[in-house]
Amino acid sequence: MSYRPERIYIDSQVSSSAFCYKILQKFPDVDQVIVTAPDEIRELLGPDFSITKGKRILYLKRYQGSAFKLCPGFSEDVLCCNYYVIDLIENCPLECTYCILQAFLNKPFIIFHLNVEEIIEEAIAFIKKKPERPFRVGTGEHSDSLALDHVFGVNSYLVETFAGVSNATLELKTKTDLVEPLIGLNHRGRTVIAWSLNPVEIITQNELKTASLENRLKAAKRMVSEGYQVAFHFDPIIYYPDWRTGYEQTVEMMFDYVPVRNIAWISLGTLRYIPTLKQIAEERFPNLSIFCNEFIAASDGKMRYLKKIRKQLLQIISELIRKGGPDIPLYLCMEKHGVWEEVMTVHPPDSEALERYLKRNV
Repeated sequence: MSYRPERIYIDSQVSSSAFCYKILQKFPDVDQVIVTAPDEIRELLGPDFSITKGKRILYLKRYQGSAFKLCPGFSEDVLCCNYYVIDLIENCPLECTYCILQAFLNKPFIIFHLNVEEIIEEAIAFIKKKPERPFRVGTGEHSDSLALDHVFGVNSYLVETFAGVSNATLELKTKTDLVEPLIGLNHRGRTVIAWSLNPVEIITQNELKTASLENRLKAAKRMVSEGYQVAFHFDPIIYYPDWRTGYEQTVEMMFDYVPVRNIAWISLGTLRYIPTLKQIAEERFPNLSIFCNEFIAASDGKMRYLKKIRKQLLQIISELIRKGGPDIPLYLCMEKHGVWEEVMTVHPPDSEALERYLKRNV
């Protein structure tokens, strides 16, 4: 899947930037419009404007404020890993039925923040002020890290910049196999390429426009041959009739393609969603069934599987991973200490200890 916009809007503040010029050159036949505010984007005024149509619009702008911040999932109620995110891209050309961005983004365009150098300089300055602390930094919070790099060409800059930062690891998260721009870069072992994994049937039904499970793992194998460490995220884990068999096969395939020694870390997280997402997703994707299980409103305001179901999913899948790679750092995403205590063989006491645990393989 190769994204191509139907129209490009450019904020007048950034119309002369080098990144802007490079992007526009790639689409000389696409309508390009300079605006002074997002409200001037004409598609917003149409009566039939939708999330799907919004993704066909590319909006190039400057990020106002700080684009480098703690992961928005950070909470004192759960054991967090002190993950930092860089917001360079908003929205995603992939179509995962459960994606929170459907209910989260006010303006569902593909947005790229063109003040990349400024944003990265801010992040690096912050990191270098704390040389004793290890940082994990990702770009995949509001978009897929690789799905749009053929358009924006930013990852080579990121990888080679972070190669010179001794106390930071850059993580690029994806559901694609679009790794060509990462070939031959001088990453110095400071970038981890990570894939979200799910059973074949879940990918086929719920992760539309993404790479197949086999192609994701082939891409991971290729990155290992390029000297990168790789990581995997079983998130969201989805409860369905044949989930045990599906996840067992997925874990087996992962270890068939990637040597244990090259896996930096693995995370586990069960399906969770804000209440408004369900209606939006079911309207966009008819016959959607993943929200038909037993869910309960949790203290963070999200709908989650009943605790007994979450524990069963996490325990079985963590055991499968431990069997194949007992020393791989394995962690839970957005779970309380009580669940860690009942499910995991390693339970760091706080976020700083978890952060150190995850860095030991890198």
